[in-house]
Amino acid sequence: MMSFRRGIQQFLDDMDTVILSRGEDYYHSGQVENIIWEENHVTAEVSGSEEAPYLVEIDFSEDGEVEDWSCDCPYEWGPVCKHTAAVLLAIQAEAPEEPKKISRAAKIDIRPLLERAEKPQLAALILEHCQEDLRFQSRVLAELGDGGEQELAAVKALVKASIRSNTYRGYIDMKGCDNICVDLDDALDQARRRAKGKQYERALDITLFVLLTAIKLAEEADGSSGSLSYTVDAALETVGLIASGLTAGGGKRKAVVGKILKTTEDPVFDGWDYWRYDLVQRAAALADRENEGEFYRLLDRLSDQQWEKFQDTPRYGYGEQDKITRYAILCSAQGPEAARAYLEKNLEVDEFRLILIRDEMEKRDYAHAERLCRERLEREQTEQRYRPSQWQYLLYEIYRDGGQREEQICQARRLALLGDRDFYQTTKELLTEDGRWPEIYPGFLAELKAARPAHEYMEILELEGEVPLLMEQVRLNPKSVFRYGDVLTAQYQKEVYSLCAAVIRKDSKQAGNRGEYRALCGLIKSLAGFGGQAEAKAIIAELRQRYPRRPALLDELGRV
Repeated sequence: MMSFRRGIQQFLDDMDTVILSRGEDYYHSGQVENIIWEENHVTAEVSGSEEAPYLVEIDFSEDGEVEDWSCDCPYEWGPVCKHTAAVLLAIQAEAPEEPKKISRAAKIDIRPLLERAEKPQLAALILEHCQEDLRFQSRVLAELGDGGEQELAAVKALVKASIRSNTYRGYIDMKGCDNICVDLDDALDQARRRAKGKQYERALDITLFVLLTAIKLAEEADGSSGSLSYTVDAALETVGLIASGLTAGGGKRKAVVGKILKTTEDPVFDGWDYWRYDLVQRAAALADRENEGEFYRLLDRLSDQQWEKFQDTPRYGYGEQDKITRYAILCSAQGPEAARAYLEKNLEVDEFRLILIRDEMEKRDYAHAERLCRERLEREQTEQRYRPSQWQYLLYEIYRDGGQREEQICQARRLALLGDRDFYQTTKELLTEDGRWPEIYPGFLAELKAARPAHEYMEILELEGEVPLLMEQVRLNPKSVFRYGDVLTAQYQKEVYSLCAAVIRKDSKQAGNRGEYRALCGLIKSLAGFGGQAEAKAIIAELRQRYPRRPALLDELGRV
């Protein structure tokens, strides 16, 4: 039976390293509190940026494995959050060796003490704790401060202290970046809470500070920490939440738009143009007839800067990012008709073509959708591809949804020939329904043989029970006998055993370490599994005689 500690360790081993690192920081800083066991169910509280701690619940199986978990934090970018990781580390330290029922511990309730305490006494305790814990100080200022300036100042002070404490000889290593990101992520939690309360400017000030700080650190760290990229993406996501909330709520946009566009031109974005354009795209939800000119003038300035760097590119409309950003602005400011006209003029952008095709399919104009798709496929003729592109799959959807049965079958067949095994089965099902499969099958099989690699063709032969044809391919690819030996043995027993022995002899000449010897012995076991026990014993005896001075090989052969 597995212990709780081992079950937790197995779970932690599969966890994202960045999230695990943040969980370790929370655990070691003592933020996991009130761990309560009730049979194989554990609850715990983790203090974070919220006023109330986050509640984490974890269920274990009878064998001590982590079976289910949940946390009421707003984390949405993965299956496990840092708070859950912190709790797992904490309970791993005190978990019993073997799973057993543990009764609920008594929970200390300090509320009555606080309600009886005098205000000066409470204030003194809070002040003392603020001096010891900047994170707590930031929360106090956020909750009790009169305005956003105090809250932002507290966040900046916390992050500044975090950067200072994680800088060693002027350098921040990956572990240090992860530690700083814990505080930056807590600040984003705080910003999202403000956005939820419709305090959009306060939320934006915190978010933009986090965004610029993370990008600057990414530049200094030469992009070596994945956690910084994660924090930048989370900050951009938060900008989008703020823009969407403000748009839906009908609040005043001018100040928010001005701050975002001004931030976009910050030199910290130089060299990070993807994030720069992403920021504008997130803010595009705020574009309207009055302010859209500000967005376009910003994009024109960015295009000018790009043109100065790369003078062989068009002066305006630089790259797909520019076009995609302008489209997002048009959608918000002028509506679907103007946006569609823009798409139709810029079909060289695949994202635009895809939007139009989906739109045409929704309107059931399958002829136009097919034409748009085929225009893009013509470009693929010069591209080397090993698998079907999205346009090939999209064309199949067009034929299927448009009721074009013959074209649907032809496209399914084409996808199978391009290497999608599932569409082999789809083609077979469609032709079987039409009663044409027996007629088409031989020619289709010949096409697959010519178009696909041998191993893919052999998988189809196995599926269809084409044993003689499969044997022909195995003769050409002898090592594949171990893949298909159990299928072939009934009709070609002696030849299968002979091929197995030949491959084993050949591999034995090239094997030179214990790992290769074990692989060789695995082939011998397969031969025995096909029913060739006598042949397996013979080849073992032959190898013992041939290689008497390979003790590792002799040892492995003795284990077979």
